[in-house]
Amino acid sequence: MVIGSIAAPNTGMPIAALPEPPASPAASFWTSLRFFSLGRLALALLLMLPLAVGSKALWADIVVHQRLYAGVAFAYLLAAIAMFAVASRWHQRFQLQLLVQGLVDPAAIVLLMHAAGGPRSGLGVLAVAAVAGVAVLSTARMSAFFAATATLLLLGESAWRVLDAQAIDPTAFVPAGVIGTACFVTAALVNRLATRLAAQEALARARGSDLRGQLALTQLVVAQLPHGVVVFDRTGKVRASNPAAQALLGGSAGADLAQRIFRAAQSAHAEGVDLGLEAPGLPGRHRVRVRALRPEGETLGDTVVLIDDLRELEERAQQLKLASMGRLSASIAHEIRNPLAAIRHANGLLAEQVDEPRLQRLSRIVEDNTVRIDRVVQDVLAIARRERPALEPIDLPRFLGALVPEFVLMSGADRRRVEMSFETAEPMLFDPGQLRQVLVNLLGNALRYASSAPGAVRIEWRPGEDHRLELRITDDGPGLPPGMIEHVFEPFFTTESRGTGLGLYLARELCTANRATLGYEPPSDDGGRGAFVITAAGRSVDT
Repeated sequence: MVIGSIAAPNTGMPIAALPEPPASPAASFWTSLRFFSLGRLALALLLMLPLAVGSKALWADIVVHQRLYAGVAFAYLLAAIAMFAVASRWHQRFQLQLLVQGLVDPAAIVLLMHAAGGPRSGLGVLAVAAVAGVAVLSTARMSAFFAATATLLLLGESAWRVLDAQAIDPTAFVPAGVIGTACFVTAALVNRLATRLAAQEALARARGSDLRGQLALTQLVVAQLPHGVVVFDRTGKVRASNPAAQALLGGSAGADLAQRIFRAAQSAHAEGVDLGLEAPGLPGRHRVRVRALRPEGETLGDTVVLIDDLRELEERAQQLKLASMGRLSASIAHEIRNPLAAIRHANGLLAEQVDEPRLQRLSRIVEDNTVRIDRVVQDVLAIARRERPALEPIDLPRFLGALVPEFVLMSGADRRRVEMSFETAEPMLFDPGQLRQVLVNLLGNALRYASSAPGAVRIEWRPGEDHRLELRITDDGPGLPPGMIEHVFEPFFTTESRGTGLGLYLARELCTANRATLGYEPPSDDGGRGAFVITAAGRSVDT
């Protein structure tokens, strides 16, 4: 996808200072050489016309040396065929091919001109055309060399005629001098123009390469944008779009949605306009913001439309709000700890001095609630002061073999209620201390809602459906109600009157920090168990 226009960079190099055609020419030089060879072949066929038509040709009567003309014309035709074939099929040794062609042309033309009676035949003008042709493809020095070669051949032909006539005619060299001068002037002008043209071509090729690179970079950047980007033409037809916009406008309703967005963008102000859409890429009805971008002063060109999903913006704002609340909560929790410890210590001293049952009951209430507040403070500080995990491979049978008995002893639960199953010997990549925090929280929830039967809570380490390793904590309890599943990992969400609502949130954050994921699977209709599933980081296991 191409969005907007990109200007090619300025090289800052004047055309006159650009180099002459390189020794290894571009494809355009080979194309020019091929057409130059084709023109020579057409000229050779035209020069054969007096031989084919005979006395009917208009210029047949000017040929003085019939045999010389016929031999040179035929040889020139064969040479033209050979040079055209070589230039068309053998794209090597460009300068050598150009040198051969630049020498053959004036030699053949001067011989044909001599056979046709000299400069009065008019064939000498063809030497100027031949020099101009090679000047297009050669350097300035080579162009001067070909012009000098043609001039010397013309002067030599004039000297030959003077010697053959055995009479000195001072005006015999004038036509050769005029044609030679025309060769030099034509070679200089044509080569100058050709050099400028070649420089422009090289500059255009360099800028085209830079432009392609910039367009590829622009496409890569636009494709990664979280915003939907759509380019509409003046009629509202979609010309280009990025993946985010394609996900929004996909499906059979895409054309109708695109037209609605285009109409809204036409009337949108700089801050955009909000729309309610039922888009294939968005479940349910969502609000999007549409903003139109147009070049300044352009009213009939393409329109670039940015589409923002307001749901994502609201979620991002909520995350920032939670982050700010987390920092504030951590500061408050830190300030609460010292007076809370003093209250708890004072309550303990007071409880030792009272014997009245009513006062002892009040003391226990104070103790229980201070313990609860302290647990909330510890959870908040654990979230705020979470350290970077030190990932290492954990041997789960050994790790759980030590953790589960310790946890059961501390919680006072029956050891038989917790079973362990290991279907793979692969280690789990996790921070051991943080994995302990996660499992203590999940096991505490499972034991709280599971029955007292043996094996009511199971810990399973196995490959999942997509062959990724999973640590599953299942229980035979009723599971979470459907309306609570989407909120279970939110901070401060709890169904227990004495719960803090931070345990599962902290567990999920710790899993995310260890490049793992934590999710919940409700019980199936066929009597299956509900499960909290930790999908571990690391390689998959082939089954």
